[in-house]
Amino acid sequence: MSRSLRLVRVDDFVLIVFAPGEAFGSSERRVRSRFSHAGRDYAFWLTDPIYDRRLLAKLDGTYPIGASYLTISLGEPFQGFVYKLIAAILEPDGQ
Repeated sequence: MSRSLRLVRVDDFVLIVFAPGEAFGSSERRVRSRFSHAGRDYAFWLTDPIYDRRLLAKLDGTYPIGASYLTISLGEPFQGFVYKLIAAILEPDGQ
């Protein structure tokens, strides 16, 4: 059975705001996530509109979130590849 959506719990969730194409003249800022799950480290792009808007209103930098539930989604195919994304963030304390 193929799954395109998964809910996982992580303890060390971090969001990073930066302009990934800055070295090439693009000032577009994005939010990337970093976390560990099942003994592996991950870095996925964020697509949660609430957190995306909230983080892009801040300065570039690293923002530790801590324990969270993440909805991991497979994005649409792009140039022959399919990427995993953070579709939604649920913090246990409801922030």
